[in-house]
Amino acid sequence: MTTSFLSMDRRDFLRNVSFSAAGLFAGGQTPSLFQVGLIPAGKTTIETGVQDFWTHCDEVAKLNVRRIEFNNTRARIAEAYRSRITEFRDGMAARHLTMPGIAQFSHMGNTSEIEAISKQHLLIAAFMGKIGGKYITHMIAPSEVLNEVDDEEAYNRINLETWAKNLNEVARRVYEQHGVKVAYHPEQREVSHQLYERLLQATDERYVFFVADVGHIAAGGDDPLEICKKYRKRLIAVHLKDFSPAPPAGIAVKAGKVAGNVPFGEGIVDLSSILMQLKWDGFAGWVMGESGGGDKPMYDYMSGHLGLNF
Repeated sequence: MTTSFLSMDRRDFLRNVSFSAAGLFAGGQTPSLFQVGLIPAGKTTIETGVQDFWTHCDEVAKLNVRRIEFNNTRARIAEAYRSRITEFRDGMAARHLTMPGIAQFSHMGNTSEIEAISKQHLLIAAFMGKIGGKYITHMIAPSEVLNEVDDEEAYNRINLETWAKNLNEVARRVYEQHGVKVAYHPEQREVSHQLYERLLQATDERYVFFVADVGHIAAGGDDPLEICKKYRKRLIAVHLKDFSPAPPAGIAVKAGKVAGNVPFGEGIVDLSSILMQLKWDGFAGWVMGESGGGDKPMYDYMSGHLGLNF
């Protein structure tokens, strides 16, 4: 049975259109307004954070990638270079790189830590403003250790009202003092625990923006395409990930887990439709590939199959 395009809504059209995403982006009529980059694959530590950062920069620069986002929580790049801005700029310029966004986990829901958190975010924002950065990717740390989000029960202890209040205040200070935007990035369990939309509804859209990590949204049980559409006005960046609800063949997973990130194209996330929607909407922020099977495979899939220009 043949389905007429005339009977489809826009979402059906995007998912059923016969031409490839590569054809749309590479040879289509309207250029994409968003900018494309990578979040370098691989973890870092507090001890080796700065060295790891530059190693990752070297790797992606060899792929002719020009934009990166990096997690500052362990690397502490902003803290290391806050009084060495020229040195940082020169290092990035030598690699033809810019860093529009930087990520930071925090205990934003803990009022006892809020002044220290505010001070840290203002430091990061000052650094980002001086290097031409645009946003801080905000991630909540539900348990004691920053960057660790596997404690399921910890999410039930989050006081959303306090978190929203603190996030509003910190984001307002950051934006008013440095012109840098704070953008909330929900993790998988914030989606599955139905925290993230409540937080977005409880925060001030003038100061708290949104980073849609499509892998985390899918893993949490929501439709990333619909969420990108719903929060379009607050959307500043999209993190591309693919997600499998079952472990890929031959891949070991942690005890009790049955799902995880997979190389692009091997999971359930419809990356092509999401990108077409962003183009349709005239999205002019950043699209950053993350966890796509390593920097080179991720770059190849994005530039080849998805037809994105770096």
